[in-house]
Amino acid sequence: MAYSTLPTIPLIVFAVIEPALFLLVIDLHITNCLCSRVWAWIVCNQDPFNYYATQVPNHTLNEQDHFPGQALALSLQMGNVLLLLAAMAVICCFSSSPSTAKWYLVAVAFADYGHIYGAARGVGPDVFWDPSQWNDMVWGGVAGSAILNLFRWLTVLGVFGPIGGNAALQTKSGKKHA
Repeated sequence: MAYSTLPTIPLIVFAVIEPALFLLVIDLHITNCLCSRVWAWIVCNQDPFNYYATQVPNHTLNEQDHFPGQALALSLQMGNVLLLLAAMAVICCFSSSPSTAKWYLVAVAFADYGHIYGAARGVGPDVFWDPSQWNDMVWGGVAGSAILNLFRWLTVLGVFGPIGGNAALQTKSGKKHA
């Protein structure tokens, strides 16, 4: 049986939904109402140029002129990092150690700021401060990170219940799982 020290709602968000978001690239085409989801690491491996080019909205890049080996390597490595982060989220959130879960959330909360900063630098201030210009990659990188960041800090602060106070950690004998 899997144990976690996180309260139920944060456990669902950080150990189920967020890892799935690491693995999913959501491509919403509002004009034709097509919504497709594909595994991010597959996208990075099957179409690394598209993954690279869509980091900034309204790009006019073409693969032959704007996708050197360095960009290919970074795109493929980023896909691997997303897969690693999904695994780490599950491992740390299902840990029976309250300090592991707490410090994982704190570390990732600080990493969220770097993620938002990277997106801001990449798109520039005109696009960053005008959400009407954002594509799905910017929405996920900025708004998604900001929402998850707020949720992380609320969890660490105990708003959803104390980390380590999950009743699911009780064994049949009534003792806490270590």
